[in-house]
Parts: sequence; structure tokens; C-alpha cells
Amino acid sequence: MGSYSPRHLQRESKVLSKLGRRGAAVAAAGAVVVPVAGMESASAAPGSAVPAAVHATVGHVAAVGTLATSVRVGPTLRYGSTGAAVKVLQKKLGGLTTDGIFGSKTRSKVWSFQRSHHLAVDGIVGRATWTALGGYPAATPAPTPTPKKSQSRIVSIAMGLRGVPYVYGGASPSGFDCSGFTSYVYRRAGISIPRTASAQAARSTRVSSPKPGDLVFWGYPAYHVAIYIGGGKIVAARHPGTVVGVQNLWGIHYFGRI
Repeated sequence: MGSYSPRHLQRESKVLSKLGRRGAAVAAAGAVVVPVAGMESASAAPGSAVPAAVHATVGHVAAVGTLATSVRVGPTLRYGSTGAAVKVLQKKLGGLTTDGIFGSKTRSKVWSFQRSHHLAVDGIVGRATWTALGGYPAATPAPTPTPKKSQSRIVSIAMGLRGVPYVYGGASPSGFDCSGFTSYVYRRAGISIPRTASAQAARSTRVSSPKPGDLVFWGYPAYHVAIYIGGGKIVAARHPGTVVGVQNLWGIHYFGRI
């Protein structure tokens, strides 16, 4: 025999069932539209469960936030800056000689990049520009120091070539130009360097306390190079009509180490 339920109780049960379904729908919709940022401070009722969709959304936003803040920003650079950070900038911009010197060509490239990425076109490479460039490398490999034995060998080889005539484009003991001389000496010492003065400057690391065997450059980009032998002296193939010989340092110059 079936159980009897009065009509008013049956009606009440149906109404409650409809309200329950409507409430569940409203709760689900609310879970979708609640701003995720506000959920950090919102307190849930004891024993209530956060829908799985909300958990997934929060996890996604957290991951994106972590990615956005993981971009490393390099030092602020502007016209006249020099060093390894400028070389990184020049490589990222592309189409530039990576000589580590923030000159007019680098500044023009920065202006163009900033303009195309809707940044402030001020020529200053700060947080926004580094971020748009993809960030600064986490670690720049330190240049391998030239062993003392190689440095002394460089000086010895260079001194042994005194008297060889200057020949434009020369890179052998029958005749040298300035960069042909330095590249030949370094190659004889077991160190491969580029052929031209500007490329050698770009490859080297600028130093303020030179050691015998370091390179000496003139100009930006470099148009002349010699080998430092200490005591304010260099050995070089200077210009047509001369021979490789020892000279005093002259003019505005800077030192590079490879």
C-alpha cells in the first residue's frame, strides 16, 4: 500500500524543488561572473565548495601573472652608454654592429622600436622597452680571461715582427696594415680574432687597467688598432711609409681585452 501525502505538501515539495534548481543555476552563474581579483579577499561560507571552474580560472591567472613578472629588466641605457648591456641591446634590436657603444645609430634603432611598439619615443631603454624586447638575459657569460702565458706570448710575437713594412690590406710578415698585424699576432698566439679594427673592438671587452697584450683602439667605430706592451707603449703597423715598431700611446684611445 502506497503512502499518502496531502495535496498541500505535494505542492510545497514541487515549489521547493523549482526554487532549488533555480538557486543552483544562479549560484553557478555567479561563480562564473565573480571577478577573480576579488576572490583573494572574499571569504567563503564555512563548508562551502568553490566550483572547479573557478579553481581553474584562478590557476590560469596566477600562472599568467607569474609569467608577466618573470621578465628581467636590464640597466637603463641612453645615448652615450657603453658596455656589455649595450651589446645585448644591439643584438636584440638587430641590424647594428654590437660594439657596446650607444651611438646615434643605436639611438635611431631604439626610437624606431619604441615607435612601432607604441612606447614613449624618448630613446631611453628602461623597464618598458626592455620588456618589449623580451627582457634582459638572466646571466651574461663573463669573458674568458686571456691566460698570462698567452699575453706574454702576444707581446713576444709582436716585438719579433718589428721592421715589417706597412702594406694596406696586408696580413702576413711580408707586410701588415694595423688590424692585419694584430689578427696575425693573436692567431700565432693561438687566439682567433676578427680581421678588422672595428670588429676586433666589438669582440673585445673594454678595460680601464690594461695589461701587456691587450688591444688599443682609436675611433668609434674603431679605425685603428695596436697592441699594448706596457709602460704607455704600443707596437703597431701605423700607416703607409712606416714599419711595425714601438710607439708611445697617442690621441684619444681605449683598451680592449679578448
